Amino acid sequence: MTRCTAVAALLLSAFTAPAIAQMSPWYVGASIGESRTDSALVANRESTVVNAAVLGSTFDAKDGAFKLAAGYTVTPYLSIELNYADLGESHLATRITNQGQAGQVDIDRRLEGFGLDLVGRLPIGERAALLGRLGLVRTRLEATATLTGNIVFTGSDPDERSRSARRDETVTRVGIGGEWMITPCLGLRVEWERWLDVGKPFAIGGSGTTGEADTDFYSAGVTWRF
Repeated sequence: MTRCTAVAALLLSAFTAPAIAQMSPWYVGASIGESRTDSALVANRESTVVNAAVLGSTFDAKDGAFKLAAGYTVTPYLSIELNYADLGESHLATRITNQGQAGQVDIDRRLEGFGLDLVGRLPIGERAALLGRLGLVRTRLEATATLTGNIVFTGSDPDERSRSARRDETVTRVGIGGEWMITPCLGLRVEWERWLDVGKPFAIGGSGTTGEADTDFYSAGVTWRF
């Protein structure tokens, strides 16, 4: 009887240990994808051109991006998630003419940030779920403006051809997505999220400006529960 009890206990522990592991509230995740900066940045830049005419702009709004995350499942429907994301760079080139002389201003912006989100989960069947995200991101935006041709920064030394600015701020993030659990521990995620009003708007005679625009992140990744 003692031997049977021991064998039963061993078998029970073998089956229940994975179940306990599956119920762990902690998870980590990684995603890769593409960022897209809103074209409002173009209108903001062009609106600040004075004593010259805008010939047009070329906007490279997309770049590769990635995110790393760690989360805690509060309930089956709600998690708290801490994450870091690098949304890469965008490039805006605005062509200008001044008294028959052409020039161009190039704006390069790089964006990253640490965030804290509430992630809602609506199960669909046993393996799938819809996701909703709401949180805050502490962003760091670095922007560099470079002039070529016969144009100058408003109210500056004509020999100044480049300016750089960095802006650290807290912005709102929203998102939606879906998750498919391949196993009780391993899941696949696809998401769209938006970082709202990132940066300081360009202004005539303004200082420390980076341009302001929403930035979207489209991603696919994996989560691991442990």
